[in-house]
Amino acid sequence: MIRIALVGSIGSGKTYISKLFNYPIFNADQVVSKIYSSDKDIYFQLKKKIPNLLFKFPIKKEDLINAIIKNEKNIKIISSIVHPKVRKKLKIFLKKN
Repeated sequence: MIRIALVGSIGSGKTYISKLFNYPIFNADQVVSKIYSSDKDIYFQLKKKIPNLLFKFPIKKEDLINAIIKNEKNIKIISSIVHPKVRKKLKIFLKKN
């Protein structure tokens, strides 16, 4: 199986180009958005680590941004909780496709 990764900054056209390939696409941004909107376990893990900065479920990106602005170390906390879940979803995607 050949795997292709499209990387680039915001607005660089990654989604547009990926649609031209007409193959199954794993979009990490969409997976993260879905995690924030539907995964209560992730919410409770984040709430436990940064309790005064998350207020309700579903997780709002604005709350995460404010948590990072308040303390840059929070990005490592957030990533350490969310990234394993994204990697798990990626592995499932790769097995399926």
